[in-house]
Amino acid sequence: MPLPRYVLATTHLSGDLFGWQLNRGGLFLDCHETFAETFDRDVEAAMDWAEQIIGTRQDWRHTREGGPERWIATDDRTVAGTDVLRSIEPRTLLVAVGPGASGKSTFAAEAGIVTVVCLDSLREQIGGDAGDQALTPAAVIEQNILLERHLSEGIPLYLDSTNVEARVRAELVERARRHGRPVVALRFLPHLDTCRARNAARPTNRRVPDDVLAWQHSLALAATPKALLAEGFTAAHDIVTPL
Repeated sequence: MPLPRYVLATTHLSGDLFGWQLNRGGLFLDCHETFAETFDRDVEAAMDWAEQIIGTRQDWRHTREGGPERWIATDDRTVAGTDVLRSIEPRTLLVAVGPGASGKSTFAAEAGIVTVVCLDSLREQIGGDAGDQALTPAAVIEQNILLERHLSEGIPLYLDSTNVEARVRAELVERARRHGRPVVALRFLPHLDTCRARNAARPTNRRVPDDVLAWQHSLALAATPKALLAEGFTAAHDIVTPL
């Protein structure tokens, strides 16, 4: 299904301050004061700003019909929910791609996925603290052991970790290929502010530092379904997430 329509419109912010407002599916996303003195340059800058938030280039349609002057775009990405699993082969390696607090574990729980390999859980098992990053190297070793076991046995598997770095994904694609398994990427990309809010609500030991979270988000933003397919994934899907 298509993502909700984006609307970019001029707006009165306060007093003598004017600017731009971006909505998605009728919901407020963000606003910004005027970018440039000349209107044409201001419009171009506002579109660039909006596309940075959306994450993709847009085809904007200008209109004044039924309201104030505004520019309308529909993101051409296709998105899915847990129903995407119906079309996936039983022996598939599912690779979550997304920053911390983007909904990867929630998706697995809601979808009822039986076999999940999660770095947080492995850190908990190894050292009793899911958020202790010092345990990550040992957790990764255990993750790779489990991956090899499940891939060789043909068990469908969901890898619940950020996987935002291309080099990490390349290793996973290669592992799946060695075992003759399909490998599907599921990208989770809520708005960065949503990830920040969820992250702040986590226990202190589970929180991702804000600069790391922003870095993860920027890498996930670049990992478009088209880019993931070029990396060798059998299929790639954007998963529906709250703003």
